[in-house]
Amino acid sequence: MEHASEAAADLESYLSYLAPLAGTSRSIHLLDFGCGDGSFLAGLLSRAGFEPQRLILSLVEPDAVYLAQASSRIKVFSRHPVSAWRVLPTAQHLAFDLILSNHVFYYVKDIRGTLEQLLRTLAIDGCLLISMADRDNLLAQIIARGFDSLQEAVPYYYAADLEWALKTLSQDYKKQELYYQVTFPDLKENRLKLLRFLLGEHLARMEQKKSLSLLDPYAAGGRISINTWHYQFVIKKKAA
Repeated sequence: MEHASEAAADLESYLSYLAPLAGTSRSIHLLDFGCGDGSFLAGLLSRAGFEPQRLILSLVEPDAVYLAQASSRIKVFSRHPVSAWRVLPTAQHLAFDLILSNHVFYYVKDIRGTLEQLLRTLAIDGCLLISMADRDNLLAQIIARGFDSLQEAVPYYYAADLEWALKTLSQDYKKQELYYQVTFPDLKENRLKLLRFLLGEHLARMEQKKSLSLLDPYAAGGRISINTWHYQFVIKKKAA
């Protein structure tokens, strides 16, 4: 991720939705759904301008180590204790003004059910921001070719699946493209780092020469350069 502009593109776009909330005088309840180690949220909050006494933070992350790291990393941005859960509670009193889900929906077990649960916890006039790539993303196409080599279907969701879920729930949304670049020196160890990021534990099941060749189309001048895009969904909850 240090060699990709993806996180910066998402951060800049998200800031435009945080600014109106930061400018209000009321308390703001913010949830990061799939927060990882909290690095992205910390970078976002460092620029958002929230008053710590008005910001109430919640995290959902199934990995206990990441969840602890995230809680520690972002606690400086709020005067309130951070709520940290491995799964989102079903409590009826939850009402978040802003929910972020940055490149997480690929991996949920039930995309429609997860979306429906998040919408239930979103406050009236609240905003849900989801970043997600579709099949037209070049990194997604590398993943697809990797699974093709195993003669298996890709086990992840795409942005098109999220759109399907939104439509079945009769939920209005806006969708915009965000462009970014991944570029790094073309070394074997660097190719393997990117492939591990994209394919996870599945990479070990692939023949290495074949997996390394997945990046050949993007090699030139001693570097790997991938210019691509993903989508950001903006979902606002209106009163019934």
